[in-house]
Amino acid sequence: MFRFIWQNWWRHKERFILLLVGALIVSSGLSYLVGLSQSNKGTVEQTLAKHWSASYDIVVRPPDSRSTTEVNHLLEPNYLSGISGGISVAQYKKIKEIEGVDVAAPIAMIGYIRLGFKFPKKVPLTESGLYKYSEKEVTDNGVTKKIHTNSFFFPVGTFDPYDRNVNHPFEYGVIAYNGELSLVNSLLMAGIDPEQEAKLVGLDKSILNQGYSRYFSSSDKSTIRTEEIDSIGDSKAFKRTIPEIPIIVSNQPRVKKSITYTIQALDVPFDTVTKANKTMEKVKKNGGEKYLKTLPINEKGPKYEFTFSPEQVYKTMMKEVAGIDFDSKYVYMASSSSDTVTISDKPSMLGYKKIKSPFSTKWPYAFDLKTYKDPNLKTSIFRPYNGFIVDYGGGDEWISVDPKWIGTYDPSKLNVPQDPLTQLPMETYRPASAQLVLDKDKNPVNPPKSLLPTDGAYDLLSQPPSILTTIDAAEKIVGKKPISAIRLKVAGVKTLNDKSQQKLESIAKEILDKTGLITDITLGSSPQSVLTHVPTINDQKEMGWIEQPWVNIGSAYTIYHETQVGFSGIIASVMVVAIVYVLASGLVSLYARRKEFAVLLAIGWRPNQITKLLFLESTILGSFVAIVAWLILGWVLIMKGAETSALRFILAGLFGLVIYWLGAIGPAYLASRINPYEAMRTGEISSTAHRFIKSTGSISMSFNHFLGKWKRSVLSIVAMALPTALLSLFLFITFKLKGVMYTSWLGEYVAMQIGTSHYIAMGVAFAIAILTTAEIMWQNISERIPEIALLKAVGWQNSSIRMLIYREGVFNGIIAGILGLGLSFLIMLGMYKQSPTEQIWFFLATGLIPVFAGVLGVIIPAERAVHIQPAQGVLHSFSNKRRTETWFKALFAVLSILLLTGLVMVTIRLMS
Repeated sequence: MFRFIWQNWWRHKERFILLLVGALIVSSGLSYLVGLSQSNKGTVEQTLAKHWSASYDIVVRPPDSRSTTEVNHLLEPNYLSGISGGISVAQYKKIKEIEGVDVAAPIAMIGYIRLGFKFPKKVPLTESGLYKYSEKEVTDNGVTKKIHTNSFFFPVGTFDPYDRNVNHPFEYGVIAYNGELSLVNSLLMAGIDPEQEAKLVGLDKSILNQGYSRYFSSSDKSTIRTEEIDSIGDSKAFKRTIPEIPIIVSNQPRVKKSITYTIQALDVPFDTVTKANKTMEKVKKNGGEKYLKTLPINEKGPKYEFTFSPEQVYKTMMKEVAGIDFDSKYVYMASSSSDTVTISDKPSMLGYKKIKSPFSTKWPYAFDLKTYKDPNLKTSIFRPYNGFIVDYGGGDEWISVDPKWIGTYDPSKLNVPQDPLTQLPMETYRPASAQLVLDKDKNPVNPPKSLLPTDGAYDLLSQPPSILTTIDAAEKIVGKKPISAIRLKVAGVKTLNDKSQQKLESIAKEILDKTGLITDITLGSSPQSVLTHVPTINDQKEMGWIEQPWVNIGSAYTIYHETQVGFSGIIASVMVVAIVYVLASGLVSLYARRKEFAVLLAIGWRPNQITKLLFLESTILGSFVAIVAWLILGWVLIMKGAETSALRFILAGLFGLVIYWLGAIGPAYLASRINPYEAMRTGEISSTAHRFIKSTGSISMSFNHFLGKWKRSVLSIVAMALPTALLSLFLFITFKLKGVMYTSWLGEYVAMQIGTSHYIAMGVAFAIAILTTAEIMWQNISERIPEIALLKAVGWQNSSIRMLIYREGVFNGIIAGILGLGLSFLIMLGMYKQSPTEQIWFFLATGLIPVFAGVLGVIIPAERAVHIQPAQGVLHSFSNKRRTETWFKALFAVLSILLLTGLVMVTIRLMS
């Protein structure tokens, strides 16, 4: 049989060369796909494994904390800072007891403490006079500076309004002032479980070794102190309960707030008691403070000005709280940490309304920020008002607490991931971030301006907690449900795979069943850029559009599964196209040799012997493909220093053998149905061939022949339709939908690593499809030699013959394009619930690619048809020279030796 196969190949040299070209493309495609699969799988898994970690795996929240943005699996940045309680300590304990929960770290956003403190400098008030005190606070949010001013008037030396008229001291528009410079700041305070927080982020390791600074211990308990408030006037006496709580404070300022104090003398007579009294009576008579504001400043008189930077403001505030100078490390024994402070406001969340993005290509998601009304000040605010008001018995007032400082921590020393691809903007110890990228008219801001957090409870960007206490203290302050969220680490979740995902989902479901709380699996999440419109508010100018890194929940897992689907789709597509090619080439060979097989059957061959002959041919070609695939893959692995398993390496070649075996099933089945009498048949192969439309020209002739051989055409169409569908789908993901690969920073990084490989693989599939078309058209031309010879005999030009064949390739491509685009649209609707309606013409244009592929596939067969001479219509023979056969055998032997030598060398290198 080997000699019989060999004689058939060398007698049909052109077809054999096409077989070798096809085998080379299939083998190189297989080796590339295996390398692509291994490389991309490694790239994706290594990239995701490197960048998928976060401080916690699951976050548990109250049921009413869902936001409208979560429909798109998006969580707003630092949204934990906006949740005010909702989880009880009992629910927290249930979650801690769930099997598999390694760390359960609760966070209770208690509220904004109003902390008053004094600067170390004091105004030297020695010269008598009437002075104006001016205070200018400047809060820089990165884009604009919010300025708050305050002023009052006070006398020095020669006049005391409290002595002259105790019952009406403010009629003179002045107050007593001792020269101290003070300020009240707002800081967010949160409650934690010290033991769990230490496990989660290493908070205990971040405590500064300064003075008496230390971490929480088991002896740090919160207590309740009762204050007796005496009756004043008509009010009744009552008792105020004040929690005494242990706190640790951050050493890093998060708000850029500076303050300037200016004290200047007014240009009025005030150097003697008489002059002072006369001046003040005039002030009283003219309206007090209102009149004082109209008086000029004495430019020659004393002037005192003090400016404190944001760093100085924060250090002074912490010095008052902790009793430590952060610069000199000096420890003060006296500290104001035992002073009672008030908590004015509870946290509240921003409200969003989804809108159409002005630049959907860069920002697929956009939101409009809602505004609310402050019921007290009657002004607009960015968050719903949530005042921390209690009634101890003397009317509504802010809740009071008594903080006891025990330590200072440095947030930069925490064990929090700093990877920008997974740096979740919901970490407890980082401020929210945003950039102004578009102005109010949607014009780009270049360069973008970074926004900074401010200290207002209802401002746009909230500050992270700067004061931490215990959950026990939070419960005494807030009530029965103090916890805002619980951050979980799950034991045994180390790698990115389906098993890890299933374990996380199982624990999340158990939490829901036992507590009714909602959960989000944050492990494997990544930031995603989202555009937010900031409207005008009060007297401020409209800011424009800010870009923020939101949390794309589970993006790493989605990328993992998406790439697996992508790889599977590519490999399956190329495998199917390769099988279709082998099937087509086998059918072409069968059609060309039907009479030959009929003769063999007539002289005594059994049908199963012909079947064995065809499978032997496929085995030889499949072995050639396997050897070439092993050579290419081995060379790539050696050059790149990559690693792969022996099983994967062996399968890379065996796939080629399997493809050729599968492709031989159809021809073998048809060969077994050949009857011996077909050896006497001449003319058309099919006795049932007929024309579908009347042939009135070359176009109708091409169409009739295309339909007349529809079974063969289907192979060519399928071979081109599959890569067309995948190519259209990849373009949709890349340019329109921006896909899962492009919906997060991590996805963009991964997509950059593997995007080009997808298109190269599609190129391989199209190359095989083109070869399939060439094989089929070659056989069609072989069967139509008498027809084409007759057409040339009656005067057809070469260009007309050529166009006749080209049109058949165009028909193949058009139908393949329609089927491919239809399949890709169905996949788009099924996977993404979207279709490329906005750019429909761009995607329809991809349907032209199979048309070009069809034309490319018929170029060689068309040239063969052009070179058919009229005399060949009556000749049915071929010729081969002995010299050609000798040359062909030598070339084949040299090629076989080179392949085997190369395979041995690659095997030795890989084994070593």
